[in-house]
Amino acid sequence: MASINTNMSATLAVSSLNKTTDEMTSVLTAMSSGRSINSASDDAAGLAVYTAMSVDYAAWDQAGDNAEVATAILETADGGLAEIADILERMYELASQASSGSVTDTERAYLDDEYTELSSQIDSIVESTTYFDTSLLDGTYSESFTVSADSAAAPIDVTLGQAYDTTGLAIAAGIDSSANATTALGEIEAAIEVVSGGRASVGAMMSRFDYAAGNIETAKTNLEAAMGVYMDADVAALSAEQTELGVKMDSAIQALSISNENLEKLSRLLS
Repeated sequence: MASINTNMSATLAVSSLNKTTDEMTSVLTAMSSGRSINSASDDAAGLAVYTAMSVDYAAWDQAGDNAEVATAILETADGGLAEIADILERMYELASQASSGSVTDTERAYLDDEYTELSSQIDSIVESTTYFDTSLLDGTYSESFTVSADSAAAPIDVTLGQAYDTTGLAIAAGIDSSANATTALGEIEAAIEVVSGGRASVGAMMSRFDYAAGNIETAKTNLEAAMGVYMDADVAALSAEQTELGVKMDSAIQALSISNENLEKLSRLLS
């Protein structure tokens, strides 16, 4: 029935146009942001899952940072131990030379001067081997590092309980006499074993953190892929949908125009 009071065809066309416009806005927002979920109304359940995954990803990311810091600390400690090992090797050479009957006490005094300076340098290295003002080689370092997003996973403990100064290495004798030099040889041999053992322990911990870092990267990669399933926009599908909605908008606009024209024609019957 033709009516000039209620233009139902125009009303339906406007309703369809508004709905299509809203859908087009959502599609264009997704295409411009690259995200399939831009508000909770887009996919409430998907957003909840994505948010939980984001929290896990942040935890894994921090775990990776923790592993890197631990590795840096251990590398610093190992660097100091490597220097001490080199010094001990030179001190052993000096003690061996001083213990020989082929040198005089005068020459031993010269050798002892260098030996004493090197001994002091060991203490200096221990004092200066720090990480953000935290001493690493004085036997007091002990920290734990979380390297997992799972709160139930045990952290990795890093303990450097051996003091590597001359007191901790029990280096006391000088080499100003043949007897003292012979005693020093035994002390240096024992100190070298301690330092070598320390480096082996540090290396083992570094290896563990390397594997932990690898596991963290794998977990992050897999989690990121899973997050993409929920959040990444399918540009190809959105482009096709945009074209379809564009056709619908054109059709709705045309229908609205025709409805208005028909109403004008009806109004002419009254003139």
